Amino acid sequence: MGRRGDKADAAVLLAGVTTLDAASIDALYGLEPIFEPGSVSTDTAELGVFVELQCPWCGEPYGSMLDLTDASRAYIEDCQVCCRPIEVRLEVSERGELDSVSTSRVD
Repeated sequence: MGRRGDKADAAVLLAGVTTLDAASIDALYGLEPIFEPGSVSTDTAELGVFVELQCPWCGEPYGSMLDLTDASRAYIEDCQVCCRPIEVRLEVSERGELDSVSTSRVD
């Protein structure tokens, strides 16, 4: 049970681990990163966008974060001012960019 060999082995392992870059770590664990923080690419759109919407009930503007990682869709959220239900419709392009957003009353 050589203590000196254990320390040398640990030093080799530590040196190997500290020199791994993100691509090596992904390959080591079989990961395929979809988004890398800090990377900038001109062929991908934003993951989300903050927009100002208007409540169809009370007319007050309010801010909302829209998730652009999914396809075009409609969902219900409550007005942040009057608490009534609002249908929000998103049109998202194939590139993941926001084409249009609209609000309407839910009766």
